[in-house]
Parts: sequence; structure tokens; C-alpha cells
Amino acid sequence: MKKYLLLILITLITFQLPIFGQPLNKSSFIIYEEVINELKSAKNISQLENKYDYVFILLLDSTNIDLIKKTGYPYIDEFRNYAAGLGLSKQTIGFVTEKQDIREIFNDENSLKRILACTKTNNSPDIPMTKFDCPIYIKGNTAVFETSGPTWTDTYYARLEKGILQINWLGGIIE
Repeated sequence: MKKYLLLILITLITFQLPIFGQPLNKSSFIIYEEVINELKSAKNISQLENKYDYVFILLLDSTNIDLIKKTGYPYIDEFRNYAAGLGLSKQTIGFVTEKQDIREIFNDENSLKRILACTKTNNSPDIPMTKFDCPIYIKGNTAVFETSGPTWTDTYYARLEKGILQINWLGGIIE
């Protein structure tokens, strides 16, 4: 009898994550300055065409748009569609944090849960099915990231200033 209970307990623990949502993995980052340096030093810049999401790079800072255009990336102008959401607005959400670096926030499981709770939208009403899409693009204390679920993707811009993480919804896709 004890063996059966132990087997049932192990089975429940093993399958808990798939039943109750996606695990919150440690984030991977793409750093704006590193991408720009790589583009500047590339012998054949067109080989880097699909290495990064240059729309996200441009959302962090569009001053190097001419350099990025040299990659041949076909969706460069799409960043203008998202850029309207960069400024603070009535839709800006966020929370107070003791973290001083935005990377700390995206590496902290509790902060990730708070971000998911804050960014619950009509596109992603079911938080247990929402996950972070990596990588997260970073410049200083700003970030561009995506969350997604079975039939949607949402893009966000986040900035960490004076202990407040501000998050703006930039756009989304419902499939």
C-alpha cells in the first residue's frame, strides 16, 4: 500500500509543472551594445541578417538604424509600429522593487511571476499558460521582451527607474 501511495505521489510531483503551467526559466539576454559592436566589426554584415530581432534592438535605441539596415533584415520598419507604446501612458503598469539592475528582475522567479500578473491582458487571460519568450533584449536598465501562450504573443517595453519597474504593452498577435 505504501509503495502505491509513493508511486502516486512521485507521479503527481513529476507532472505538476505541465499541468499547472510553464516553468519560469532563468532568462537569457541580448545586450544592445554587444550587438552594435558585432555589427560594426562584421566583415560581412549581411550574414547577421537573422541573428537578432532587430526590431527589438531598434526599440531599445534607434540611433543605429542605418547600420542595422545594412544587415538586410526585412522587418526593420516594423519597429515604428511598436514605438508609439514606448512613452508613459495610462496603460503603463509596474511595481516597486529593491532590485537595481533590470537583469536581476528577469533572473528572479518572484519578479517574473509579478510581471506575468501585471501584464495579464485580453490576449493572455490564462496566466498559468503564459511564458516568457527568451531572449530578453537589454540596454542599460531598459528591456524589450515577449510573453506568449498557446495562441498569442505580447511584446513589452520595460524600464527600471528609481526602484520602479515600468512596463508598457507595445503590441500583440492573436493566432
